Amino acid sequence: MARKELYSYSLMPFKMKRAFTYIELLITLTIIGVLFVPVMQLFSHALVASSTSQDLMTATSLARWEMERIKNLNATKQRLSEIGDIWYPAMDKEPFEMNEMKWRIKRQIIEGTDPLEVRVHVYSAGDVRETIKNEEGSAKVYIDSEENRPVITLVTLFEDMFWEEVRPIK
Repeated sequence: MARKELYSYSLMPFKMKRAFTYIELLITLTIIGVLFVPVMQLFSHALVASSTSQDLMTATSLARWEMERIKNLNATKQRLSEIGDIWYPAMDKEPFEMNEMKWRIKRQIIEGTDPLEVRVHVYSAGDVRETIKNEEGSAKVYIDSEENRPVITLVTLFEDMFWEEVRPIK
């Protein structure tokens, strides 16, 4: 009888050490998969948001740069109205590249406003639409600007500054 008890006791730990079944593994993998998909979507969304943010920061810097150029012209409202709307770089020239994207800036003068309203639109330049041959060679025309919405628009009011009287500070 002592031998029978010893035999049943020695089998007991073996029965308790059972492995995972196939169904348990499938359920575990399904749960991991269901939890993994939203995390991957979140990661993908973060990459897109980061890229968009970088483009917006670049466009804002370019618009501020153009605003500084306008201020440094030291022109009157009449002179700015005469100059009119300007593309930088010109439409027949290649857009400039910054942060691995091509950019174009449009300075727009809104006529009939007092003080004069000046808008700066920044566009991301598209692909080459066509190549024009002229006397100097060939120029590429890009699909952008008029057809696309600007990435950013800055608006400022421009007023002529005249000093009627200059007095020394006492």
